[in-house]
Amino acid sequence: MKTIRLFLCLLGMLTIASRVDAGTLFASSAAGGPGELYILNSANGTVVQDVGPLNDVAGGNYPITGLAFHPTTGVLYGSTGNSVAGKEAQLVTIDPATAQVTLIGSYNAGPTNSSGKPATMADISFDSAGNLYGVGSIGGPNLYSINTATGQATVIGSNGVSTSSTGGGLAISPSGVFNGTPTSTRFGTYDSVSGAFTNIAAPARPAGGGYGGLAYDGSVLYGMNVGSGSPPPAHLVIIDPVDGTVTDLGLSDVTSLDAIAFRPIPEPATFVLLSVSMCVFMTRKRG
Repeated sequence: MKTIRLFLCLLGMLTIASRVDAGTLFASSAAGGPGELYILNSANGTVVQDVGPLNDVAGGNYPITGLAFHPTTGVLYGSTGNSVAGKEAQLVTIDPATAQVTLIGSYNAGPTNSSGKPATMADISFDSAGNLYGVGSIGGPNLYSINTATGQATVIGSNGVSTSSTGGGLAISPSGVFNGTPTSTRFGTYDSVSGAFTNIAAPARPAGGGYGGLAYDGSVLYGMNVGSGSPPPAHLVIIDPVDGTVTDLGLSDVTSLDAIAFRPIPEPATFVLLSVSMCVFMTRKRG
């Protein structure tokens, strides 16, 4: 009887595991609007949940240009825009359940624009080891490493193809490939050691404009195409990381979106191990 119960338990767990094949897609606004955190439908870009305004405990709002979940702790990090005085160009953490923002520190990246605004990170992404990287918004879309304890950003090297930032998406694959959209007409890879960019293709842009954010869900690369206009429309797409082919998933029903990130799900091996342990425990307890 115990054997039958164990078999049925494992069968049920594996059925559940087969359905847990996609992370939850979070998105934030920044492009021409206040900061708001959303959960999107990864099939078409529509809003599943408006989590709330990206405010700190004092009620200050933070437009967020980049999102990234830490691969092991699950903490959600964000990069603030440079449009709000006193809140520009900073690394923050975000509570994905409430959208509350907690400041870590300024990037102090170095470059500024003609108005004196400091460079922020147009997008951020973690590698599998938990190292955080970003792409600068001023002084060229260069690759930076970021200290998650202080927010300090250190340039890795010149991208070698552009001195202007009209894109800025960054996503690191599970195998360690650094994909980027440094300008509206470029999709390719960054060298994690030198920072040099190698172009693959000019990606299609259903909304016009450029790509404000990139994010991997497993081996699938998603992009947020931010269009022109005020407020700008946004299309969710899938990009083939090999040749840059774009598949348009749809126009989102919210505007000013600028960043996306998938909440990581348990590795299949981890899920199976936990499932077996739970089933054995339940079987022994009932026996």
